[in-house]
Amino acid sequence: MVRTSVAALVLWALVVPMGGAVAAQSAASPSSAPPAAYRVSGVVRDSARTPVPEAEVTVIAPATLRRQLVTDIAGRFTLEAVPAGPLTIRARRLGYAATTVDVVVGPDGQGTDVEIVLRAVPAELEEVRVHPNPVGRLREFYDHRQQRGSFARFLELADIRRIAPTSASELFRSVPGITIRAATTGGNTIRIRGCQPTVWVDGQRIPGAELDDVVQPSDIGGIEFYPSSAGIPPQYLDPSNRLCGLILVWTRMQ
Repeated sequence: MVRTSVAALVLWALVVPMGGAVAAQSAASPSSAPPAAYRVSGVVRDSARTPVPEAEVTVIAPATLRRQLVTDIAGRFTLEAVPAGPLTIRARRLGYAATTVDVVVGPDGQGTDVEIVLRAVPAELEEVRVHPNPVGRLREFYDHRQQRGSFARFLELADIRRIAPTSASELFRSVPGITIRAATTGGNTIRIRGCQPTVWVDGQRIPGAELDDVVQPSDIGGIEFYPSSAGIPPQYLDPSNRLCGLILVWTRMQ
């Protein structure tokens, strides 16, 4: 096995208020002012402080998904008109393990510097073997497969490597009743009976997310697809989305 040194990829994200984004309140109608909006900007560098272009940055807010961004030639990215509140930033680059960081956008988060350090993935990987006593988040995946195997489609790392998909959605192209179409923003959409399955990543619900927007095939350690509410673990059941199914993603343990 080839040994590689551990490199670091550093993401500095600066949260600053957008100039002129907050409209002045009208004296006649003080409650008519639009909510404050902010700009989230950042730069991706390697351990030598060299900008890293074409790094993928996904920004997720609790109520919505902000689409993936790609850093420019200077390693920078910018997201406009971000509402105040908590935000999750996920950064990844080929050869590095994905990592997420939480940011608070708004008055309490102005001027906040956020650092994400991504460790390098070895150039050559050892043969993957399923441990008889899996630990961490993948334990839940294997528990679900043992208890609910007849209700869902379960794919582990060995299955994903065998299929070799170009995007995560391609893992379900052979599932009956699934419709997969190219999205205008990149990647694919997944629909079952015309509606969108709910997506969870490592126990975190991502409202409104398409699977291809939040995870790459190389990041997945296990994935579960439930075509209906039957068999869904109670903690992941969404009463408002019972007919649209569920996708549970478990990222790889690095």
